[in-house]
Amino acid sequence: MMNHSIFVKKEQTMKILIFFSFFTSICFGQFEKTDSIGNFYVIKNKLVWQKHYELGDINILDNQLKKNHLTSNLDILDFETSAISDPFTINGNNLPQYAQSDIRAFIVLDIFNDNYRVSIKNITFPDFVEEHYYNGIKQNSRSGSLEHYLLRQDALIKRNNATINLLYTFDNFFSKIFDSKSILIED
Repeated sequence: MMNHSIFVKKEQTMKILIFFSFFTSICFGQFEKTDSIGNFYVIKNKLVWQKHYELGDINILDNQLKKNHLTSNLDILDFETSAISDPFTINGNNLPQYAQSDIRAFIVLDIFNDNYRVSIKNITFPDFVEEHYYNGIKQNSRSGSLEHYLLRQDALIKRNNATINLLYTFDNFFSKIFDSKSILIED
């Protein structure tokens, strides 16, 4: 009889240990390593510019979005809240060569009750051709995404002056578009 009760206690202890190990693995699995600079965040190994705004009149916002080259492909009244931007350029000091060419991005507007979130991701440089030399032969590469240039292999943002300068230049560019009271109206 004694052996049976020891066996039952060991079985119950094992069940409890398995439950706690399973529970802790689920809890820790939900936390991802993230990094950020300004309004740029690393989300699922992708660099995303994200900011929240108060939502006033949705009709006015829709008209203003259509007037800007970056957001003209959005039509939130027809539930088109994501689109690829038309090509645009940014101005700034000491920008790397790839950032001086045309830029495209994927824009998403998530509308909630009284506010909305702008997410800009997949920032690419489609016309930039990077020259590499392999075995003495010049080769061209069109690998130009912002993640390619600014994220380390462990999906953290490279911490150097050039990277920080570029991210703040993009951050200022996007913020000026969405922050101003004359939001999104081009000159």
